[in-house]
Amino acid sequence: MKVKYFRICVSIAIIFSLWLTGSFIVGNDLLLPGPVKTIQRLAELFISGEIFSPLLFTALKALGGLSLALLFSLITGFAMGLIEILYEIFKPIIITLQAIPIVSWLALAILWWGVGFRSPLYIVFLTLFPIITLNITEGVKNVDKKLLEMARVFNLSKKIVFKDIYFASAMPFIVSSLRISSGMMWKTVAVAEFMVGISGLGRMISDAKYALNTTDVFAFTVILIILGIVSEIIFDKLSRRMMVRAS
Repeated sequence: MKVKYFRICVSIAIIFSLWLTGSFIVGNDLLLPGPVKTIQRLAELFISGEIFSPLLFTALKALGGLSLALLFSLITGFAMGLIEILYEIFKPIIITLQAIPIVSWLALAILWWGVGFRSPLYIVFLTLFPIITLNITEGVKNVDKKLLEMARVFNLSKKIVFKDIYFASAMPFIVSSLRISSGMMWKTVAVAEFMVGISGLGRMISDAKYALNTTDVFAFTVILIILGIVSEIIFDKLSRRMMVRAS
């Protein structure tokens, strides 16, 4: 454990050193503000409380989009995994949705939902839904056939079979997809807020860009990076626990 934390500290030190060296070489805060100035700006944002409102709005959109994606993915994923004809019909549709770039959703979002809170939330949902759905589908389809045969032999109820076999088989896939989505949702919501939002960290980055305030751009970006890392760590630990239980 100590070795692991030491390696993490070394990685952070390398990033900090490269960033500091780059800022010295460039010598212009407008192009590349240094880490010290960025950290000072972060401290100012938290001490003044200026960051909390946009942080809250961004978190609500990101987690709201993830929750919607998980809800609809559970329904769609289990249906596709259990019913072969639905799998054959809906898989090409889900793959098509997954292939649509975020920029296309952004263009449509302005027409469908306008600029505001809803557009980033729905873009997060539309981005994550195909990823989680396909993972859940694979989890259901990869259920151990021997367990199903044993369930038939012992005449177990459909409720028990679904809960203890199908759902248990899909759980590691669900957590794994959430782990992937947890990092992606922050990037997605930031881009969406940047383009079609009126609040949130992405919008703050947009305002900082127009004001030529590169330090703020870096400060808000650092916050988004930290959010993504923390989310992935949480779901990584959850994923490992689920894998242990599944095994």
